[in-house]
Amino acid sequence: DRKQTLLHYISNVVKEKYQQVTLFYNELHYVEKAAAVSLENVLLDVKELQRGMDLTKREYTMHDHNTLLKEFLLHNEGKLKKLQEDAKIAQDAFDDVVKYFGENPKTTPPSVFFPVFVRFVKAYKQAEEENELRKKQEQALMEKLLEQEALMEQQDAKSPSHKSKRQQQELIAELRRRQVKDNRHVYEGKDGAIEDIITDLRNQPYRRADAVRRSVRRRFDDQNLRSVNGAEITM
Repeated sequence: DRKQTLLHYISNVVKEKYQQVTLFYNELHYVEKAAAVSLENVLLDVKELQRGMDLTKREYTMHDHNTLLKEFLLHNEGKLKKLQEDAKIAQDAFDDVVKYFGENPKTTPPSVFFPVFVRFVKAYKQAEEENELRKKQEQALMEKLLEQEALMEQQDAKSPSHKSKRQQQELIAELRRRQVKDNRHVYEGKDGAIEDIITDLRNQPYRRADAVRRSVRRRFDDQNLRSVNGAEITM
């Protein structure tokens, strides 16, 4: 079936053998949102905020009597520090994840990395749905075939040849059972000479090959001689 892809096979294996991870995509939170975010731009924005905070501090040192600048620094300096810490954590976490999957963080930005998971999850869910649909179709087809088979059996039971056909099948089954019980080897084209050779080999397994050939030759000669004598007596 050319419609069956590797992803369909993986989906079936996961569902049958690894049910604990069947819904793994539910654990990938905010992947689509992460794919739409540029981490580089976020880090640049944080740096711009820090630069603006530095300018504000410099301005406050020149006008320390300005209460607005003082209140701004008191309320926002701690927030900026927390924002910088979060940006650093996000950068380190992203680098670790990218390295875990064998990529280079410097050449694989979030806008390239996260869309891979978005596309994979979408294709995986589609494969799951197609597998379920295929199973339902196969089940429906199997039920239909069983119904047709049962109907054909009913029709055959009414036909005159059904009884003889059933007797023939029972006879074949009986012959097969007898063959299983009988451990003796069956040799096609038996004649007295072959049976005698096998008997001699069993009784005298270490006889030389030339002696066996002489024994066979004598046995055939004796049979031919008896045939000739019988013909002469008849005449």
